[in-house]
Amino acid sequence: MNINLSIDGFKKGNVYLQKIKDSLLINIDSVYVENNQSIILKYEINSPEIFYINLDISKKDNRIEFFGEKGDILIKTKLKKFNSEFKISGSFNDSIYRKYLEVIKKFNYKRLDLIKISFQKTQNKEMDSVKLIETEIKDLNKRQYLYSLNYAVTNGNTHVAPFIALNEFSYGSKVLLDTIKNSLTVEVLKSKYGEMLNKTIEAK
Repeated sequence: MNINLSIDGFKKGNVYLQKIKDSLLINIDSVYVENNQSIILKYEINSPEIFYINLDISKKDNRIEFFGEKGDILIKTKLKKFNSEFKISGSFNDSIYRKYLEVIKKFNYKRLDLIKISFQKTQNKEMDSVKLIETEIKDLNKRQYLYSLNYAVTNGNTHVAPFIALNEFSYGSKVLLDTIKNSLTVEVLKSKYGEMLNKTIEAK
C-alpha cells in the first residue's frame, strides 16, 4: 500500500501512519516533512483494514481513519480541518465505508437533537413529552441497528462487512453474526476481519 498524502497548510513536522495491533495503536510508518515536500507513506498489506494518519501521536481525536488496501491511495486534506474535510481515492473499501459513515452520522445528529430536546423538556417538567422523546430515541437506535445489519449483509463482498460486524455486533447473538458471515465472499472470509469474525462466532 502506497499512500500519497497532501496536507494544505502543513509546513513542517512528523506524519504518522498507524494501525491497531493486539488492541494497541502502533506506528507502522512515519516521515518528517519540511518545505512542503511530498508525503509518501508505505505499508505491506495482506488484506484491507483500518489505518490512521496522525500528526500528533499524543492525540487520538484529530486523526484520519480510512480503509487501506493494496495499491496507490491518494488522501487530500487541510491542516485546519485535518480530519473533517479530507478526500480519499484509490480504496474501494474506503468508498463503501464512507457511505456507511455518512448515514451513521445522520443517526447520531438526530439522536443528539432528541437528547437536547429531552433535556429542555425535563427542565420544564414536561414529563409526558420526555417519555415520547425517549420512545423516539429507542426507535432511532433500532433503525440504526437494522441499518448496520442490512449494510453489512448487502456488502458481503467488501471487507467493510466483517468490520461492521465486529464493531457493532460482537456482543450480539451467534445467529446474527452467522447471518453476516454467510453473506461474505470466500476472499473476505479469509481476510483479517473475516477471520476475526469467525473466531468471535466460535467463542460464542
